[in-house]
Amino acid sequence: MALSRPTFKVNIAANKKSCEKQSIFYDLKPDTTTLCRILPPTNEDGLLFTLVANHFKLTAPEGNGMALSCLEQHGNPDIGESCYLCNLVEILKRGDKEEQAIADAIYVAKRWYIQALVFDKANNEYIGPKLIGLSRTTADAVQNILVTQDDLDQDYFCDPDKGQSLSIRRNGSGIKTRYVVSVTGKQESLDDIFPGWEGKILEDPESKMDLKVYDVNEQKKVLLRTFGDKLDWDSIQAKIG
Repeated sequence: MALSRPTFKVNIAANKKSCEKQSIFYDLKPDTTTLCRILPPTNEDGLLFTLVANHFKLTAPEGNGMALSCLEQHGNPDIGESCYLCNLVEILKRGDKEEQAIADAIYVAKRWYIQALVFDKANNEYIGPKLIGLSRTTADAVQNILVTQDDLDQDYFCDPDKGQSLSIRRNGSGIKTRYVVSVTGKQESLDDIFPGWEGKILEDPESKMDLKVYDVNEQKKVLLRTFGDKLDWDSIQAKIG
């Protein structure tokens, strides 16, 4: 007697989702509104943001682009390393047009990352935790909401018991990108919307970001590879000291 084998219709959306690369980062798409639940800080300092500072437009050994982390932000705090790239930028800003263009290209770019659960409208569920990178003005907007709530003696939106959701609207792209941050007013328990969130929270977000923290000598090697004979290195070295 043949055993019956139940079959089901293929769930295209579910299969597509299962094959997608699962990233800890969440990109805010242009002209969309993202609903998220900010997770509580995981450090004793109570810091909500993880600041990341990188110098872009550099060249990797393979010839593709790469970024180096700013030593002033990510270097060994016990050594107090000076960032060669930041010092170089200050010198090039006072140079000719070509040097100024290089300074603009490798100028340190900062992002303030916040850890959150993101609402997936397609599947009517929260996903995450995700790291959302914010500009300085957007991070300030989030901070202003916290300050306002504190002044009014209201619950923080990152309270694990009855915090509020936060919506971030991204308008435009590129240099025309603008963000609008709002508190939705809806209060939900993290335990209700994402059971077991404590076991999935990223305790050290910075360690997940694959930062390339090179010492000064390694930074110089990357600069030579990127710009070669475009710069007067002897003159630059004499100015940096």
